[in-house]
Amino acid sequence: MNIKQLGLFALLLLIVVGSGWFLDKQSSSRQPASVSSSGPDSFVEDVDLAVMDELGYLKYRVKAKHMTHFPVEDILRLSQPDINISRTDGTVWHIVAERGEATAAGDQLWLLGAVDIRRPASAQSSTIHVVTSDLLIKPEDELAETDNAAAITGDRYRINAVGMKAYFRTGSLELLSRVRGTINGSNDGNG
Repeated sequence: MNIKQLGLFALLLLIVVGSGWFLDKQSSSRQPASVSSSGPDSFVEDVDLAVMDELGYLKYRVKAKHMTHFPVEDILRLSQPDINISRTDGTVWHIVAERGEATAAGDQLWLLGAVDIRRPASAQSSTIHVVTSDLLIKPEDELAETDNAAAITGDRYRINAVGMKAYFRTGSLELLSRVRGTINGSNDGNG
């Protein structure tokens, strides 16, 4: 091996060792990405959850544009939740909200922001429309409640109240305070 070849070999060896050292420094300077312990761990788009009773009949259905799970709080955040609570007589209470949160077990659902509740007329009852905010729903108990203002309208009445409980099983509303209302007379001319 002559001097020229030995010099070229040493230069190539120096380039290989230098490149290895440089690449090692580059890879060790990068920090691995970490996931926030308080952030979400999963999400689902276009959620459609149907919950059945022990006989296989639909109890309630929850739909949402987006659902995100937060493991630290063990809650689910929902965007545009749309809920139908079905009764055995075929009556369906339809509830929509801007956003919501639910326990991972699904035993409590908080509808946040503006909430719209509708029950269509049936052979046993008239139409009910409720506008309120920040509603807590307990699906297994067939109960919803709020401490906020609620405006309830039906075929011939309008009632405003502060605080309300809706009992889906019986189809009744309990108004908690500051209840004011207007009832329109019948259209049959008898009163």
